[in-house]
Parts: sequence; structure tokens; C-alpha cells
Amino acid sequence: IMCYSGYRISAYGNITVNLEEKYFQGGVKTKSSKNRIVPIHSCIMPLVEARMNRYGSMLNYAPGNFRIDMQKFLSKNGMDPHTPHDCRHTFSFLCEKYGVNENDRIRMLGHSFKTVTNSVYGHRDVEDLRTEIEKIPCLRKNPCC
Repeated sequence: IMCYSGYRISAYGNITVNLEEKYFQGGVKTKSSKNRIVPIHSCIMPLVEARMNRYGSMLNYAPGNFRIDMQKFLSKNGMDPHTPHDCRHTFSFLCEKYGVNENDRIRMLGHSFKTVTNSVYGHRDVEDLRTEIEKIPCLRKNPCC
């Protein structure tokens, strides 16, 4: 989920999940990132729905515990160690690799624009962003819930 949305792990504690319109809204840290909208990519929608149905939220325990569990899972499965923040890097990489519009990549990551043109006059709705995020293919077939 994190690799297809770009949110920081701490954002999932109070993020708004709109299952009907299929987007996340929220964020942490900066003004640009706190209320951003990121469409829920089609390949993670079943995972998001399962978490919301099971827990009523995206994160059912403290972000620090998630980090510990993530490390244990990766180690147990013979994978290189990673942090939840690495998923944000992966999201950015996938956006770049699959040709997501650079301004939309910046917008979905919650970074601030350096120019007035983009920060003041750049307006994109959720469907514009969905078109861009769906350029990223589902890299795993039949994700488990």
C-alpha cells in the first residue's frame, strides 16, 4: 500500500480513506503534505478495503511497532532490511520510471512547488491524479490481503 501511495507511515494513523471515490486524503509534516489527495491505485484497492473492513482504519497499531514488525518480516523472509520510509522512495521511483507527470508526482508526495505557477495556478482533480498514478503497473499479481 505504501509503495503505491507515497504517504509516510505516521500519516496512516489518521488518514481519511474514501472508498467510494477511491482516494486517500491527509498527510503529516508540512503544509503541502497535510491535506493532499492521492488516488488509491487499483492494484492496492483490495488491500485497502480489507484493512478498512477489518480495522476501520489503515493503521491498527503504533507506527514504531509497524517498523519493528516490518524488519522481522523482511528478515524472516530473507529480504534486505528496509524502513517504511523506503516505500516513499519506491513510490517516487515508480512514478518516475512509468512516466507520471512530474508536477503530479510532487503533488502526490506532498512536496512544495518552487514556482508560483505550480503552487498557485496548478489545479488537478482526483481523476487527473488517478490517470497519472494508474500509469504504474501492478507489479505483483493477485496481492494477498
